[in-house]
Amino acid sequence: MPPPIVTIAALAMIESLLCGASASRMKGEAFNADQELIAQGVGNMVLPLLGGVPATAAIARTSVAVKSGQQTRLTSVFHAVFLLASMFLLGGVMARLPLAALAGVLMVTAWRMNDWEGIRYLLGHRFKSGISQFFITMVATVAADLTVAILVGIVYSALLYIVKASHINVSFSDIDASRLPGAPGGALPKAGVVYVTGSLFFGAVDEFSRLMAEIPDCREVIFSLRGMPSLAVSGAQALLELRARLKEQGRGVAFCGVAPEVRLYFDRAGITALAGESAFFWSADQAIFALLEKERATV
Repeated sequence: MPPPIVTIAALAMIESLLCGASASRMKGEAFNADQELIAQGVGNMVLPLLGGVPATAAIARTSVAVKSGQQTRLTSVFHAVFLLASMFLLGGVMARLPLAALAGVLMVTAWRMNDWEGIRYLLGHRFKSGISQFFITMVATVAADLTVAILVGIVYSALLYIVKASHINVSFSDIDASRLPGAPGGALPKAGVVYVTGSLFFGAVDEFSRLMAEIPDCREVIFSLRGMPSLAVSGAQALLELRARLKEQGRGVAFCGVAPEVRLYFDRAGITALAGESAFFWSADQAIFALLEKERATV
């Protein structure tokens, strides 16, 4: 188990970021997450020296303030001053307030906190993952508290992302040079383009290997990786083994549309050294032109 200080810092960070993101959407303004966390960290380091406790952004007060017409950061300052004044000057009067009245105020506040337009949009368009996240977080809030609900919602969202990201699409297309301006017509013999869409990490490696085994046999293969935004170590190992196997079979391989982050993994994994710098192109048409030039040279 992590020490309490780590747990408190993590929960404060998560709640502040969620609060800031929600408030920025309500006001239509940009949200600087780094500035929010730095300010919160400095404040939480100073507060214990003055007898205070670690604090975080409060979605309840923020939501009520925004929907009440809040314009500047001074809203929270005046709110704190009025609370202090009420405690010291009106303590006796406030102690006589019936709890039923305070409960009514809390119910109205909770009602106004909800983004009803966003909820209607979520339910109306039937986003299944978003609806499930909404109800799971809501049930966790009622059954436990907001802190537990935030953790449950984040863990559930992370699991959903992993499940969705584990699916990768691989499609094959023959090369028809007649579609390229200035290139001779006709399909290149035993050549094709493999389009890969999705992140290649440990959850998608098995599916990627299975799909690659189903592509037609061809002498020259161009991998279009523009749809691959990221690559993990296991994915780089799978590509390295695939490139080595194709090289043993005497099949040429070219890569196009490789993102800078993915290219970095290519360099570190040894794929670039195995394929050669000349095997990398900006786009598929450049790789096809190079392949046409190679075909002319061999004729």
